[in-house]
Amino acid sequence: MGAFFMKIKHQIPAILWGILILVIIGIPGNYIPKPHGFLELISPDKIIHLFMFAPFSFLISRGIWKQSQKLKSAIWISFFFGIIYAFSTELLQFFVISGRNGNIYDAIADSLGVLIGLYLFFKIQKTSV
Repeated sequence: MGAFFMKIKHQIPAILWGILILVIIGIPGNYIPKPHGFLELISPDKIIHLFMFAPFSFLISRGIWKQSQKLKSAIWISFFFGIIYAFSTELLQFFVISGRNGNIYDAIADSLGVLIGLYLFFKIQKTSV
């Protein structure tokens, strides 16, 4: 158990954030307030997707970097897992979660969030070196 924890200890924040994403997407659609007025124009739903997945990819890349000290590897692995997780959550909403409808536009917003998180991680790492 100790060896396993040592391998994943840097990923615990990303794992917890990933669980939070699952909890949020698991909320039935009828419990989610619908925007009215001006908010309908800017689609707060897509902004929420960005804010869920940017920290997720940032935390994954940070954890990988702390373990390996390889910036390029941290970014590419995080990109891969972030995109897979983004599309998986949309498929879960489409096929499994009652009252939710996963769609390609949400997956694109999730993916943009992944890219934003990776960009922020890269910029912070490059300035701290």
